[in-house]
Amino acid sequence: MWRRHVGDPVLASNLTRRVDFALFMIEALTDDSLIHEAPAIVGRLTPSVQGATAT
Repeated sequence: MWRRHVGDPVLASNLTRRVDFALFMIEALTDDSLIHEAPAIVGRLTPSVQGATAT
């Protein structure tokens, strides 16, 4: 899960597994909207992400 700014509540868990980072990097290679961006990422299975997708 990624967001354009660090303060987003979905990033509260502040944990990223290597596999999630790798998946993000693959997405970044194919997504031109991420050029010149510095998004914040967090693992897809963290509590803050799971809580955000459940609502």
